[in-house]
Amino acid sequence: LNDPSALSSLNTALTLEVPIDVFGKIGAATEGQTKYGEAATAATRDQRQEIRFRVIEAYRQAELAGRALEVTERALEVAKARERDIEAREETGAALKADLLRARARRRQREAELAARRGEKGVAEAGLARLLGAPPGRTYIPSEGPAPVTPLAGDEAEWTARALKQRPLLEAAGRKLEAAAAMTKGEDKSKWPDLGAFGSLYDNRTSDGGAQSWAVGVGVRWSLFDSPRGKRKAAALAEQRAAEQDVRAAVDGVRLQVAMAWRQALTARERHAAAAGGAEEGREAFRVLQERRKAGMATLTDELETETAALAAVLEEIRAAAEVAIADAALERAAGEI
Repeated sequence: LNDPSALSSLNTALTLEVPIDVFGKIGAATEGQTKYGEAATAATRDQRQEIRFRVIEAYRQAELAGRALEVTERALEVAKARERDIEAREETGAALKADLLRARARRRQREAELAARRGEKGVAEAGLARLLGAPPGRTYIPSEGPAPVTPLAGDEAEWTARALKQRPLLEAAGRKLEAAAAMTKGEDKSKWPDLGAFGSLYDNRTSDGGAQSWAVGVGVRWSLFDSPRGKRKAAALAEQRAAEQDVRAAVDGVRLQVAMAWRQALTARERHAAAAGGAEEGREAFRVLQERRKAGMATLTDELETETAALAAVLEEIRAAAEVAIADAALERAAGEI
């Protein structure tokens, strides 16, 4: 049973293939994928700029809410002091009960405003912490006020030219168009055959011995009856036309963003110029009115009205400065410079 002995065999084959890009099919596909990668990188840069702008906006809103809270707290202290003063005078008959009720109503109004300001501050700080990726329970308190307001540098045309030159969004749209064009070119070249060089090594081991052999050559594969080719090319052309429209839409969108941001920055400066100095003037008018009322030359109603106007002036000046800072950041964002 054991003569002759059993035979064993082990066959090994190693083949290497290298494509030969004679007709540019591989180059077109490589170019398309490269352009898509560059488009994704540019889009990421644009998103980073958007995040920077949102952080600046949230920071300024939180800083504005904090300063408004401080102003309202001081206004509440003034209202409480007035109420105590009038209450003491009312007990001695030097003030009317109606004056005490008006002072008490104003104090309650300030308390309601203070509660609203605290809520606004909490919401603004929560939004800032969310944008900064803070862990739960951590709060960031803004410590820097807006920069001094300066004249707006450059006109709308200059800002638009800078945006069209350096905005990452436009770069992303352009790279997508180049990628779509490369893919269309690749589909057009798909009608030609695929060429490749190959080399093979064969090793045959048996119980009686072994042998090796090798082979090299060039292979050709040509799909003459590729019926979906026309549909693939039509889809690639449609993708390219869509990319062309995306480029036009991106350019128009950037122009609109710059135009809106430039006008908002200009309007914010005009508003700040109108509000500048109003806080100091309001405080001085309120001080003079208080002295006049103590001297019997003005009524409590006059004092309350002047106080309301003074508080509104302070808040308006603070708000106008914050709006200039946010508008400048929005303009830089639209131009791709933030």
